Amino acid sequence: MEVSIIKVLQIISGNDSGGGGNHVLNLSFYSKDKFKCIIGTIGDGYVYENAKKLGIDVVNFTSKSAYDGTIIKYVKENNIDIINFHGAKAFFMHYFLKSKLLIPCTATVHSDYKKDFINSKIKHIFFTPLSIMGLKSFNYYICVSKYISNLLEKDNFTGKKFVVNNGIDFENIKVTENRSIIREKYNIGEKSFVYVNVARMHPIKNHLNLIEAFNKLKTEINDVKLILVGDGVLQDIIKEKVKTLKLDNYVKFTGFSSNAINFVNASDISILTSFSEGGSPPLVVLESGAVKKAFICSDIGDIKETINEERGFLVDPNSVEDIYRKMKEAYENKEKLNAMGECLYNFIKDKYSINRFCDKYYKAYEEMLRINSWSENNGK
Repeated sequence: MEVSIIKVLQIISGNDSGGGGNHVLNLSFYSKDKFKCIIGTIGDGYVYENAKKLGIDVVNFTSKSAYDGTIIKYVKENNIDIINFHGAKAFFMHYFLKSKLLIPCTATVHSDYKKDFINSKIKHIFFTPLSIMGLKSFNYYICVSKYISNLLEKDNFTGKKFVVNNGIDFENIKVTENRSIIREKYNIGEKSFVYVNVARMHPIKNHLNLIEAFNKLKTEINDVKLILVGDGVLQDIIKEKVKTLKLDNYVKFTGFSSNAINFVNASDISILTSFSEGGSPPLVVLESGAVKKAFICSDIGDIKETINEERGFLVDPNSVEDIYRKMKEAYENKEKLNAMGECLYNFIKDKYSINRFCDKYYKAYEEMLRINSWSENNGK
């Protein structure tokens, strides 16, 4: 007897180049032996283009697709079993679609939804309530950390919650430009001590405190560099801050990179000073561990489950002084960093494999279908 495979439509903004976009691409690519994913992008962009490159089935919707019947028609014609929505725009779409959909729908919550729009006061005031209204319309939630699950509980989201941590495919991590090439390209000496920060340039990622801390460190230690990998709304402000502090020769901007692992590999230690992170652990922590680099990370969310004194350093993101002290401590203990990186590698390889990531999604989808079938059979 042939067993029918679960078909899942993943709906996400096409231009999501952050953790959410990569989460969906990884899920869709690596889950092929467990369930079938089709990515439905709202507009084109990073997710749409990379789905095509990876050979993932992808369909392009518009912002009007929630109202003109396009999504409803697609779901029926393609025998979709579950729709998984990602991000504020997708959540709000579900609010309008819910009454017309007869299949289970779930929201994957990648971040603290109350902080998604802090880069703009107007957007924060206008879009945050709409995002929350969209989120409230779901019966199921996939949370990328216990922190997110607890946040939903605290805010009285009553739907069933599943916790699915991030995962990474260790076997296919590819460093395409080695340490020497990267350092030569950015005029960094082989003996310089390098911190690398991989994050979109958004207020939540706290680049300004990081630069203040680095400036304080640089007044004491001359052979240090900071590589900033990413772009975003704060890019011009961050560059101006670097210029004002006369750090142009010490802080290197790479822009967005589709293979940030090259820069992580070329560094001595990774650093992330975010005020908030939804995923546990953040993908950049997994990537750093994959190339055996220790990590300096904000003490937020569930991060203590991954980063401790054996694998890195925890900082208070609100304290420039604490960030500076931990950066200095890493420098002064550089002979221990290789062992820390090895320890992080061994820990995450065991706990955060891509197979475990897909398995948890599969079990969540199975349970949603079981609950939905029970409800239909019992007239609920």
